[in-house]
Amino acid sequence: MKRIPYGLTDFVRIRTEDWYFVDKTKYIEILENYPDNYVMFLRPRRFGKTLFLAILDAYYNVQFKDDFDLLFKDTYIHSHKTKEANSYYVLRFDFSVVDTLDVEKSFLFEIELKTKSFVKRYNLNISTSKEPLLILRAILDYFIEHQTKNLYILIDEYDHFANRLLLQDRREYLDVVSQKEAVFKQFFTVLKAGTSGNNAPIKRMFITGVTPMTMYDVTSGFNIGSNISLNSSFNEMLGFSENEVKEMMEYFHIPLKYFDLMKEWYDNYQFSKKNSTKIFNTDMASYFIKEYHKEDEPPRELIDINVRSDYSKLRDVIYTNRKLNGNFETLKNLIAGDTIELETIKTDFSGANFKDEDNFKSLLFYLGLVTIKEVALKTVLKIPNETIKRIDIDFLKDSLELEEMFELNVSKLSALLADFARYGKLEVFNYLAQEIKRNTGLRDYIQNEQTIKAMFLAYLSLTQYFVVKSELELNKGFADITLKPLNPYVEYFGLLEFKFYHKKDEKPNTIKTLVSEAKEQLNRYEKDELVQNFIKEGKRLVKVVLVFRDYELVEVQ
Repeated sequence: MKRIPYGLTDFVRIRTEDWYFVDKTKYIEILENYPDNYVMFLRPRRFGKTLFLAILDAYYNVQFKDDFDLLFKDTYIHSHKTKEANSYYVLRFDFSVVDTLDVEKSFLFEIELKTKSFVKRYNLNISTSKEPLLILRAILDYFIEHQTKNLYILIDEYDHFANRLLLQDRREYLDVVSQKEAVFKQFFTVLKAGTSGNNAPIKRMFITGVTPMTMYDVTSGFNIGSNISLNSSFNEMLGFSENEVKEMMEYFHIPLKYFDLMKEWYDNYQFSKKNSTKIFNTDMASYFIKEYHKEDEPPRELIDINVRSDYSKLRDVIYTNRKLNGNFETLKNLIAGDTIELETIKTDFSGANFKDEDNFKSLLFYLGLVTIKEVALKTVLKIPNETIKRIDIDFLKDSLELEEMFELNVSKLSALLADFARYGKLEVFNYLAQEIKRNTGLRDYIQNEQTIKAMFLAYLSLTQYFVVKSELELNKGFADITLKPLNPYVEYFGLLEFKFYHKKDEKPNTIKTLVSEAKEQLNRYEKDELVQNFIKEGKRLVKVVLVFRDYELVEVQ
């Protein structure tokens, strides 16, 4: 049986050491026929960008010409070989290694290392005793002089260090990427010169990254070529399709009954407005398959620790004058089950301006924290899956605690959730409500039912007993919160309905009326097939009504 290439980005090793390979080589042909030879392709982290660059390197590099059959046997491109195969000298940069502690020195070292290696590898008559950017210019001049040679530039994670720098020190970020003398800006100026004029030395260029911000701040837009990230033809170029995941599960003898679990936690990314096909995150799916084989059962921790990135670094973009701004409100509403809308996902925007709400929403999209739900009059975005929802929830929770707005005893909460899971006890909901009331710093922040729901969602999701779903469609309605059993030892599961009113609007029968409405809704949700299936499996349903007067829980039953 082949091995699972989790985290492995060496294409040559994958093909020569018998690792499992998901064939994406048909996109080589699509890229080659694309009208622009200079392209930028953006995807969230851990979607296989580095491996795809390694595939392009092996396919186009003249040095791999004799290895074509070995590397591409049984792939699409092997039987659809294009005219440009193995016809390029490939110069490849990886900016994920640039250190933000000394950006200029580290960046120039990467340029120097890769240009000198390029000259040596191809045995070119070029002096490497110059400054790094001068070596790059010398390479371009060499290819102008030798017109029979083709140069392909590959740049991996072009914005990795810049994004980290932006979230540490916005002023230093601007100095590094946009000042006239900045080496990063000079680098792209040199590259642009290599794509223009007669006998332009750079025949093709492929750049990967996460967001378009840095390119915008460097060049005021990717004016070297095309940003193909939202093009429908490339929606599935990275990541796994549903069929590809099912084929992997079958090959590695993983029962297909776990497909829905994988789909709920790792799927549902959509990167094109026209192509609605949903995509799995590459590393997330590979992680599940790798972990399954350890004990022949799904991992107890469904979120890979490597995916649980430190999104607390986004904290600076949700504060204005040390107060939570509209960007935080956007994230809170997403967690509570809402979608967000914008005119269109921006392909050009500055990292210096997140006061613009659409810039922030676009940033969330490029980071993979939201994905396309639908496109009509506006573009509608949602959280793609359970993994990302929990990462968003961690961000919300950490931000509130950092501001000393809300903090509770997580151990006690976990024990109370266990009591609900085993015995159906409701004390966990009383405890959460009491803590919301006790934390006075939170009171001005609570404005409506959605805020309270977001708080409950965030803290009920801190354990692995349940998948906590917001606004899950059940029997032609939408349950406020559904606690779906995740751990096999969970005996009770829940449907929660929230009702909220202001004290100034209270009447003698307000609570009784709201409780009656909630019970009617819960009784309707109970008849849904999903709920009934859990009951048939022996799980016991608890229907919970929670009535809040402003921030105070006044009724639970």
